[in-house]
Amino acid sequence: MRQHLGILLQVMALAWLPLLIVYQLNFGFRLLVMPTCTLIGIVVFWIGTRLRET
Repeated sequence: MRQHLGILLQVMALAWLPLLIVYQLNFGFRLLVMPTCTLIGIVVFWIGTRLRET
């Protein structure tokens, strides 16, 4: 079950970050939002990796 949750978190992170970049390029938002969302994506991907390894 943990492996499935880990894969789901990794897929969500890998799908979210490119969509975030496209949204930023098309519409733009505050400068602080992009690094924050990127860090959240990295943490979500890392948690998914840890779940898959256990």
